[in-house]
Amino acid sequence: MGWRQGLQQRARQGIPALLEVDALLQAHGVLAALPGARIAPGLVRFQLAAITCEGLQRRGLDGLREARHGRGALAGKVPRYRPWKAGAAALSEIGIEGLPADWPEHAAVFGCSSIDQRHWLLLLPERAQLWLGWTG
Repeated sequence: MGWRQGLQQRARQGIPALLEVDALLQAHGVLAALPGARIAPGLVRFQLAAITCEGLQRRGLDGLREARHGRGALAGKVPRYRPWKAGAAALSEIGIEGLPADWPEHAAVFGCSSIDQRHWLLLLPERAQLWLGWTG
């Protein structure tokens, strides 16, 4: 198995099972891709499955109420996430000051951080993207 497949399998463990992803789009060593983000050792970006995007566009924040536990262990334990937030509150929750310039200005955005604040998730349904970041 290549490093990319290994990273994808490992990172998927931090994503709640209700959020289906199709592919690993990008992996970074540090958080340079998001403006104002706290520096963290890891960031991966996944393409959301169409069924997940459709559900988020239909139900919005309500569709994320149950998506608060990772699929499996990351760094020895399953991440548990705080309640999801939308818009500016979502960005603030994970320490981001704004969206990248190429994202739609009024797009729906959802985010949450893990209880221990070592992991965070950012969803942009209109771009079919899920970002997972971690600090250690």
